[in-house]
Amino acid sequence: MISKSRIFIILIFVLGMFMRTYQLVARYGYGHDGDLASWIIKDVVVDKHLRLVGQLTSSPGIYIGPLFYYSLIPFYFVTNMDPVGGLGLSVVIGAASLFSLYYVITKLHGQKMAVITTLFYAGSYMLASTDRGVVPTTPVMLWSIWFYYAIMTGRLYLSAFLFGLVWHIHLALGLLAPLVFFRKHALKTWIVAGLIFIVTTSPLILFETKHDFIQSRSLISSFTSSSIRPDYLDKLHKVIHYTSKNINNIVGFDTHEPYIYFLPILLLITLLTHQRRLIFAGWILLYIFFFTLHPILLSEYYLNGLNIIWLVAMALIVTRLSRLRTTTLLIAFLGLNLFLFLSSKGDGNGYVERKNVVAYIVADAKRQDFPCIAISYMTSPGRELGYRYFFWLKNLHVNNPDSGSPVYTIVFPHTRAGRLDATFGGLGVVLPDQNRYFPDQVKQSCSGANSNLTDPMFGFTK
Repeated sequence: MISKSRIFIILIFVLGMFMRTYQLVARYGYGHDGDLASWIIKDVVVDKHLRLVGQLTSSPGIYIGPLFYYSLIPFYFVTNMDPVGGLGLSVVIGAASLFSLYYVITKLHGQKMAVITTLFYAGSYMLASTDRGVVPTTPVMLWSIWFYYAIMTGRLYLSAFLFGLVWHIHLALGLLAPLVFFRKHALKTWIVAGLIFIVTTSPLILFETKHDFIQSRSLISSFTSSSIRPDYLDKLHKVIHYTSKNINNIVGFDTHEPYIYFLPILLLITLLTHQRRLIFAGWILLYIFFFTLHPILLSEYYLNGLNIIWLVAMALIVTRLSRLRTTTLLIAFLGLNLFLFLSSKGDGNGYVERKNVVAYIVADAKRQDFPCIAISYMTSPGRELGYRYFFWLKNLHVNNPDSGSPVYTIVFPHTRAGRLDATFGGLGVVLPDQNRYFPDQVKQSCSGANSNLTDPMFGFTK
């Protein structure tokens, strides 16, 4: 007979997977990142180009590693190269993170802490939304869980292996490297760890060797290339603000200054009174110092490597409460986050809508017997990205609007156009004026290269 505690643990896992799979396809926010990942997979599978790098990051001259993209390939095969297959990898990573967190916290802090920590992770709307992404940074939580285990137990070999994967996931995770020096190890252990790191990071070493250490030089120059000296106090405030915002979002709060700092202060006090306070303090300060000094424009997801620390701190607080208060707090947390999750709606500009728009345009072009078409966009800058792979899947020759080919216009939101011939969620389509195009003219416009294949793609390097 299954014990009550095991039933409760199973329910937590069910909750976590529900938050990570409910309306998985309908809520898939496919955009430029998805298009770019699909284009890289096409480059590997169709064009037979074995890659040492993935996409270009927001830092000029620095690329993400290719491991995430190679991991997507089996899932793309299952769906016949449709990008919806990428969601399968996200589900696997989310499930692995749930099991890993429970296992690691049980080993380090006991089952009660593990149950509460996993419940916070499983039920957080913000963390579940992060896990549903199909981007290289999706495994950040999984990486952080196992690094937390490695650093708390002094497993240097595991740390070396994980740091070899940093380039493939998120370079910000590399900031935590100094934490491995908090424990003493024999020289032989350091040598073996170094070999493990070299093996796991060999794609980066090979790429850098072949390309004159372009990423290493770009990383160094990123600190000095800015012509404007940053206001460090202002940058520090932004780092603290974004960190505090992430903490509140984990719980489900939408607070503003000065209330946004209440929960972070409480968590910091809890961490700094723990026997492992040096590790906790070092983990947090490494992030704060780096992003304060670096001129890069900060985004919240750069700080996701801290989330494991906040989850542990929250669980530490809850385990010190009475059973009644613990129960009340957890019910309130789950109620708030389930409400946020179930009531959330996309902007009607995701995978389903984009795929339907492309299918509609392709069908109309065939009906009109157009050998090729052109696409224009009525939307905000950046919103026009994320369609090229769908057109490639449909094997359609797509040119630029000035080519003379029949122009189909994709509109977002609807209010940007005076009329719409079809709508799909938040997207609209304006069909070409058939009276403007003649067969010979269209045929001539289609005689050149397929712009959909030849035009450069932002973030993609061959």
